[in-house]
Amino acid sequence: MNKTWVLVADSEKARLFEYESCSAPWEETACFVNTEANHGPTFQRPPRVHESVGPTRHAIEAHTDPKDKAAARFASTLAATLRTGHEEQRFQTLVIAAAPRFLGTLHGQLGKAVQQCVGREIRHNLTNLDSAGIRDYLLR
Repeated sequence: MNKTWVLVADSEKARLFEYESCSAPWEETACFVNTEANHGPTFQRPPRVHESVGPTRHAIEAHTDPKDKAAARFASTLAATLRTGHEEQRFQTLVIAAAPRFLGTLHGQLGKAVQQCVGREIRHNLTNLDSAGIRDYLLR
């Protein structure tokens, strides 16, 4: 039978479901939480550099936002789980429902083999729905 995995994710949390047919019950196999997700503004001082002449110092802006770095690390963790599942032949089809920005980050982490298994992508954040709500949304 064709087993399908459904990944519902945003940059802070993700849930993984699996099912064999649309009428069969879905099983939630994993839940992930990004412990690095930043909830609110950060008040850390940016790094400083010395002026080439004199004692003056200037703040430098980071090349990448810390929230984006945390999201990329979280996407890497999820992609590793998907790659392992694919290598172990635990699913044949993958459905991804993710917030648009995080979906782009996740795309950069997925390997070609996993990308070829993607049967459907939903560019919406469904992480706040319960299991029944996710299922209803995806089976419309």
